[in-house]
Amino acid sequence: MQTEWRNASITFAIFAALLAALAGVVTPGALLAQSRAAPDCAGKVYGQGRRAICLPQGAASFADSVLSFTPGARPSEGDWAQPRYALGEPDYTRTTAPGFLSLGCDGVLVLRFDDNALVDVDGPDLYVFEVGPAVEATELAVSVDGRSWLEVGRVEGARAELELTGIIDPDEAYRYVRLTNRSRTCGGRHSGADIDAVAAVGSALRLALDAAVLFDVASSTLKADASAAIANAAAVIRERRATRVLIEGHTDSDGDNAANDALSLARATAVRDALVAAGVDRSMMRVRGHGERRPVAPNDTPANKARNRRVDLLLR
Repeated sequence: MQTEWRNASITFAIFAALLAALAGVVTPGALLAQSRAAPDCAGKVYGQGRRAICLPQGAASFADSVLSFTPGARPSEGDWAQPRYALGEPDYTRTTAPGFLSLGCDGVLVLRFDDNALVDVDGPDLYVFEVGPAVEATELAVSVDGRSWLEVGRVEGARAELELTGIIDPDEAYRYVRLTNRSRTCGGRHSGADIDAVAAVGSALRLALDAAVLFDVASSTLKADASAAIANAAAVIRERRATRVLIEGHTDSDGDNAANDALSLARATAVRDALVAAGVDRSMMRVRGHGERRPVAPNDTPANKARNRRVDLLLR
């Protein structure tokens, strides 16, 4: 009798998992099973069936910060109007539980990747975990600075990913994504598309080096005690087996624009040369100076200005 009950329980569990996959519902157990069943994935698999996606960077692939949210004329209600639920790994369980954001009619959500950036790779580049019983249309745009936007397409129905080859610059890294609800019918508690998470499938790991640790004010000569930061960056490059590294210098808004551009490029070049001395192949690294054009915070306080003075390493 116990054997028959155990077999019936296993059969029911398999049947329940199948129904969940068809409905787009992912349970932790189902997610684990899918991960184990995908040995070709070098990172982590999220979702099941047609909605399964391999993310090489795993949990680091997901959007980290909310830049803005405009819910539109017919917003959602309560917990389903909280944009923070669109961040991080997908955690949808059921429509009655918090854990996802309903965009609202013509709602617009802007997210930022902090520890990574969206880049062009072979295959899908951007993936949206849109959940709930109805999969509704969402238009997407990406940006390098959160100001100038490039429309990249729409996800709806069974389509959850976008292939951006030929649309985005293959040598650029995009840290911002904008989602705009375009469903034809919306309203009520779950108004518009239901967003659980947004992932950069083509994801470059971002290392942010504090300029104050590396350089004196207005200088592009590395400090003697910057060696630890350089050695750590070189170790991460080797550990991640990076084949391309983009080194970008950034400044705050103080001073002349041309001087800031020159300083940011000189600092990026100094970091590259130090990495070469630490054993990193020069041919795999490129340098850029963006001056004050790509801040990560408003240049309105000393603390925010310090955040903007940095050298970013983007590892592919």
